[in-house]
Amino acid sequence: MSKFILSIGMVSAAMLSACDNSQVVKDENSQFYSVSPGSTFTLNREVTIQPDNTSVYLQNGKIETTNNVDFYKPHCKFELYTISEQARLVKPDTFVVTKIVDQREDVSTKWPTYAGLGMAFGDGPVHLTYSTTMYLESKIQPDVFRMNCKRWDWPATGEYLSINEMRQALGDYFTLTLAD
Repeated sequence: MSKFILSIGMVSAAMLSACDNSQVVKDENSQFYSVSPGSTFTLNREVTIQPDNTSVYLQNGKIETTNNVDFYKPHCKFELYTISEQARLVKPDTFVVTKIVDQREDVSTKWPTYAGLGMAFGDGPVHLTYSTTMYLESKIQPDVFRMNCKRWDWPATGEYLSINEMRQALGDYFTLTLAD
C-alpha cells in the first residue's frame, strides 16, 4: 500500500511541476530562450536581393557577401522563395514568424577525400552549424520566405544563437519583437 501512495505522490508532484512556468528561460542572452511563433521581424529599410540570388547575409548589422561572412560568428540569412534574373527590392514591412526549426548540421572545412569504401575528411575539423530557421509571412510581400540565424561551432560545446546575438547580427535593418 505504501508503494501505491508513494506513486500517487510522485505523479501528483510531477503534474504540479509541469504546470509551473517558473523554469521557462527568459534571458535574451541565453541560447535556451527562443523566438516563438507570432514574433515579428520588422524590416526598417529597403534591402536589395541581387540578380540570381534569393537571399542576403547580415552580420554585425551589415549586409555581407557570402565571401565576407565569418561563418564562425553570429550571422543571419534573409531569404525569398524565388530566384530572379533581376535585382529585387524588399520594402520595409513586418513579417510574422509562423514556424521555428532549430537544427544542427555537419560542416567540413575541407573537401572530402575518398578512401576505399568509406569517406574521410582529410585534415579539416568537422564542425556543426547551429541554426534557428524562422519561417516568415507577409500579406504585402508574399515572396519573403524565412530568416535563418546561425553559426559554425564545435560539436561538443556549440550553442545556438541567443536572441541578443540575432539582434546584433541584424543591426538596424530588422527589429525583432518577441511574442508574449
